[in-house]
Amino acid sequence: MRALESADLLITNATVVTLDPSRRILQQATIAVRGERIVAIEAACDSAGQGMPAPPPQERWQARQVIDAAGKAVFPGLVNTHNHLFQVLLKGLGDDRVLSSWFRAVIKPTSVLLSAEDCTVAAMLGCLEALKSGTTTMLDFMYPHPRPYLSDAIIKAFDRIGIRGILARGFFDTGLEAGVPPEIIQPAPMVLEDCERLIQTYHGQANGRLRVWIAPCAIWGLTSEGIVGSRRLAERYAGVGLTMHVSETPWEIENSLQRFGLRDLPYLDSLGVLGPDFLAVHCVYSDAHDIRILKLRDVRVSHNTHSNMYLSSGPAPIPEMLMAGVTVSLGTDGAASNNNQNMIQMLKSTALLHKVVHRDPTVITAEKVLEMATIDGARALGLEQEIGSLEVGKRADLVIVDFSTPATTPNHHPVSTLVYSALGSEVETVVVDGRVVVQDRCLRTADEAEILAEATARARHLAARAGIRPLADRGWRTLAV
Repeated sequence: MRALESADLLITNATVVTLDPSRRILQQATIAVRGERIVAIEAACDSAGQGMPAPPPQERWQARQVIDAAGKAVFPGLVNTHNHLFQVLLKGLGDDRVLSSWFRAVIKPTSVLLSAEDCTVAAMLGCLEALKSGTTTMLDFMYPHPRPYLSDAIIKAFDRIGIRGILARGFFDTGLEAGVPPEIIQPAPMVLEDCERLIQTYHGQANGRLRVWIAPCAIWGLTSEGIVGSRRLAERYAGVGLTMHVSETPWEIENSLQRFGLRDLPYLDSLGVLGPDFLAVHCVYSDAHDIRILKLRDVRVSHNTHSNMYLSSGPAPIPEMLMAGVTVSLGTDGAASNNNQNMIQMLKSTALLHKVVHRDPTVITAEKVLEMATIDGARALGLEQEIGSLEVGKRADLVIVDFSTPATTPNHHPVSTLVYSALGSEVETVVVDGRVVVQDRCLRTADEAEILAEATARARHLAARAGIRPLADRGWRTLAV
């Protein structure tokens, strides 16, 4: 009698949307996980009805935990490539404003008051919401620091809650004339010294689940010395990338033209800092020349659909980027300009936005949007060899989705159902690095009720300290002016 193979986790009877190079969708499939990696994917047949029937799982495997996913679908975990987790405490305060007004009214007064405790609680709540709606990897673009160790607080929350997290340490080293509060302007050498401390302390910890990047914030608050210094530091450490807000508004481009004589992306290119490990966020006002630069330098893009709509910044030229062969990923942006961490809701918004802007239903597909949220998101973070698809040898970052809900019934096609019908609450189980962190829709790594209570108290206290409670207590507005 043949000996059984061992696994730590066995998922059986599932529809598996692999996102592998062949984009296979497998029926009645079994996924075996040992440690942090997928060691087998066996299927009765693929979406074309092909493939040899595999022996029943109980005849091949013995596992510590078995999840019967009959009638359910398994997807790679979603990848959120841009966030500001501290903004979770500011949901609903920045409604009906363009970016400049939103920054002055909400972000400027609160960002200078942040404490480590604020950041920890915000990150725990943001990651809780993200995990329960299918996100397994998140890059947090932490704002410039009014006091030390705020980035440490975010990283520790990542570690505690069990998400795959990249902390991008943000900074401004100039920008008083542009409205940057003096409390969060730091000399570039001081910032880069702190970035190196974070890299040496946390980068690669938790079996590689935690990483550190460098995040020069935006052209209007940066010197060339700060930008180039960031590139030089990143080059010294494997897996450390750069991320930056690029061409989010016309004002941003005008600032760059006035100070440097070039639009922001061409100016960054002139400094020699662009490359595959540079993640450009937003790119709403990228022109044809910018897109050529993105392709030439293999710069990756984070498209933040909800934020760009919420602040009325405009639609980024994403179909044009995709046609040019640029890697485009998805990000929620901070909850002060989105109001949730739900990447599943981002899928539908992204598809519909570009269809209506171009008045062309074929300009982007459900399948492409899912790629942007999974394998292309992984590629944008330099992690495509580890996550982003369900393949043998890759890390076991996956979600099990129950489509037996009114919103998702009937489920004719799992990708269409996820992108156009799902709300996010259909996520039943979440696995990160082989560890089940959400089971039966409940977080297993921390106390949900405690997180919610602490976040509510912290949010109210921060708004009161910053003097922005009137934004929460505002009267009814049929029209905004």
